[in-house]
Amino acid sequence: MKGEICFEKNKNDRKGMKICFKNGSCVAKEPAELEIHEADGGRTVYKSGYEQVEKTERGYVGIAEITTKNGSRFLFKDCYRQEEREWILSRKVTVENADGHDAGFSTCFAVSEENSGSFSEYEMFIPGIWYRKNENVVAGAFGSDPDDRYFLMRVTRMAMPYVELYHTQRKQYLALKHVSPVPDIGMKEPEAGWLTDASFQYASLGIRKAGGVQLCYNFPGSEGEKNYIDRTTGWARRSHPVRQDVKHEYTISISGGEAVDSYEALRTVWRYFYKKETPEHVRADQKMVYEDGIRLLDTYCQEYNGAMGIPFWTTVPEGTVCDISFQMGFVGQQTMCAYQLLRYGYRNHDSKKIEKAFRIIDFWVNESAKDSVLPRVWYNAFPDTFRKEYPTYTRTAADGMEGILVCALLAEQNGQECTQWKEFCIRYGNWMSEHQNEDGSWYRAYDEKGYPVHTGKFNTSNVVRFLVNLYWWTGDQKYRAAAEKAGEFCLKHIYQPMQFVGGTADNDNTIDKEAGMIAVYAFNALYEMTGDSRYLDAACGAADFCETWTYVWNYPVYPYKGNAVFDKVTFTGLSLIATGHSHADVMMGYMPYEYYRLWLWTGDEHYLEFCRFLNGNTKQTTDWNRKLGHYYPGLVEESGELAMQYHNGLGRWLPWCTIAEIESLTRMEEKYGELDVEAVLRMKKMLDSREKIMQVRSSWLGRL
Repeated sequence: MKGEICFEKNKNDRKGMKICFKNGSCVAKEPAELEIHEADGGRTVYKSGYEQVEKTERGYVGIAEITTKNGSRFLFKDCYRQEEREWILSRKVTVENADGHDAGFSTCFAVSEENSGSFSEYEMFIPGIWYRKNENVVAGAFGSDPDDRYFLMRVTRMAMPYVELYHTQRKQYLALKHVSPVPDIGMKEPEAGWLTDASFQYASLGIRKAGGVQLCYNFPGSEGEKNYIDRTTGWARRSHPVRQDVKHEYTISISGGEAVDSYEALRTVWRYFYKKETPEHVRADQKMVYEDGIRLLDTYCQEYNGAMGIPFWTTVPEGTVCDISFQMGFVGQQTMCAYQLLRYGYRNHDSKKIEKAFRIIDFWVNESAKDSVLPRVWYNAFPDTFRKEYPTYTRTAADGMEGILVCALLAEQNGQECTQWKEFCIRYGNWMSEHQNEDGSWYRAYDEKGYPVHTGKFNTSNVVRFLVNLYWWTGDQKYRAAAEKAGEFCLKHIYQPMQFVGGTADNDNTIDKEAGMIAVYAFNALYEMTGDSRYLDAACGAADFCETWTYVWNYPVYPYKGNAVFDKVTFTGLSLIATGHSHADVMMGYMPYEYYRLWLWTGDEHYLEFCRFLNGNTKQTTDWNRKLGHYYPGLVEESGELAMQYHNGLGRWLPWCTIAEIESLTRMEEKYGELDVEAVLRMKKMLDSREKIMQVRSSWLGRL
């Protein structure tokens, strides 16, 4: 929403900045802030309004000068201009005089609502980091302690570099964004302490409590009161040296508006900035991606100590097998790997792939629940035993059972009866139906006898798509009833409070992206089954949440650990995994199919745009075009941290990485006739044109 800007005198006869929106206003009473790191280790903060403000053809220029107690002098030149619904502030700070007693400096800009409420009155949105009150995040995560006064974090940790406040009673939001940043760094930072270097050309954004609740931008990018560099310390402060040759300039934007609820506040700001700086779409040869993925699965799928399966992890780019254990679902994805091999085998009359797939599914059906109520989900090939200490996570089991179900369906369609497979799916569906909690939920994890070992309920969404598919297959109403009962729980306890928690089985029960993704699967399945628009609304809300974990901007990332390929490709399309750390992965590769369906159902063009973005950009770290040097082109590194701008990657491939790359492709082909979204769209355009031509022809003939 557009706003009018003015500059009002405050203390010391200097001027602060004020922007008036339709039903509110924001202020920066002392827009020039300077932090000095003194040579003796001291720290002093100086604040000032503008000494003069001039109107120009483009907007306004504010000038402020700050002199430190040691005599160093700094000149702030702030240029304001209006652009669509934002006010853009371009700042340049120059060192006019340097005193040796001042070792380093940083600057800050902070803005708040004019009548700022208390911290508890606001919800916060920081893409991939903070959602509403940030309830259910792990200790030590940004925003985990509401008693902190400062919540500053590097912009490189954010899927898009902005922070947003939303006042739940006034229904107003305020956002502060780093405009077109190109963060860079001249060294790998060794520690969290107070470092000073001219090469620190990155910023931090965040929230602070200072006479109200403020959004603030800090340059260079200090982190605190919590930081992810050294969690044993509070602050990781960063400064530029007090020298006249130092480059110290940046551009930020201030915007505000109204939103009826939290989802609209989240969606409105994200989409506005996304549209304004839409990331470049990277095209990929999806057939190559698919073929490389199948070849990789086929290569690794072998008999290991009598059991057919795919190793838990290998190195990237070398492809060396390092762990021969099998996980049913989640990151191991044994049964979905079997499905992809089975599908390819049937389509290409490849009996060896069909045999491998059958042996994988037979193993899980015959062995995983031989002496247990629920399937055990992680198997060691050497020695040949299931990991008894690893519980049956609802996420891992549901993934695995979905794989068995689709394999059974596919075999049945190809004339092969798999009664045992079907009975195994029914056995699991019956148990889940019979042991559903009164409120419609299930627990996060159970032991092999079916007793809960983790009573968190946020994983309830994980089972829904399986039950819907089991209902379609068998026609048994109890599976539909269990899915709908779970859907009601998910609407009330997951969607409405935006509590997408616990999607990853190897993290604590924290807010994460995968919980949002699985909620999209669940709500889409329920909408398709029932036609209930509440589920479509919830699917859209969950999809909007998932988007905001996806990197849609790029910056330099230098080699350090793992498979560093970002001198050859961008990392746009990779997505942050969970609150509490900054690792990113290829998980959003699963989602083009889901966003495409949301576009078809809602007509919302943004979902199609994001579908197309994900379709290609998530494939950049696989070697489909043979420029990354992977031993097997289908290899892709599971995850790594990019935020410190020195790639800290795991250097590992796990089976789920390939499934993430190809599952959406095969779903598109099965539903819409082509692997590639772009091909589907071309075909749809052609068919729509034919239909219009036939309608015109029919109308013309009708007049004869």
